[in-house]
Amino acid sequence: MYHTHEATDDAVPTQSTRCHVAIGDAVVTHTGSELVTYGLGSCLGIVLYDAEAGVAGLAHIKRPTAPEPQAATDAAFADTGIVSLVREMKSYGATRRHTVAKLVGGTDMQDADAAVGRGIGKRNITQAKTTLATLDITVTDTDVGGEAVRSLYVDGGSGEATIETACGARYSI
Repeated sequence: MYHTHEATDDAVPTQSTRCHVAIGDAVVTHTGSELVTYGLGSCLGIVLYDAEAGVAGLAHIKRPTAPEPQAATDAAFADTGIVSLVREMKSYGATRRHTVAKLVGGTDMQDADAAVGRGIGKRNITQAKTTLATLDITVTDTDVGGEAVRSLYVDGGSGEATIETACGARYSI
């Protein structure tokens, strides 16, 4: 599912508007809103930003590839979700030529369910990089793998991604 987030007329200009991106969802902003997603374990946060157009997008990817009969716009999957996020950003003036990507998450969860399988985080990262390369979008920064569960805060006005780990560390990429 995709949403576009716009500030309302009664929003205070000095106060940032925050939009939550749920698991398997994606949001695009062209108004500088902050995009936030929580609990990136094996899931992957895909940040796309076009500075020329002032358009940012964030997807919370659950799995690398969509099942065959899956809708081609499903944000839960890296292969379909990234393509659809680019398409939605394009409707607000973004171009692939000016869009860059950041990847956050993709932890290899040690207690992963057997139905999901170990290594899902690595597979999410690999598929995201493959899809972005196919679209000719450069990955400028990553904070992937490891053991830390992360929350991700994206400044829609600058494309800066701030990461907060479950143990309280906070840093930007």
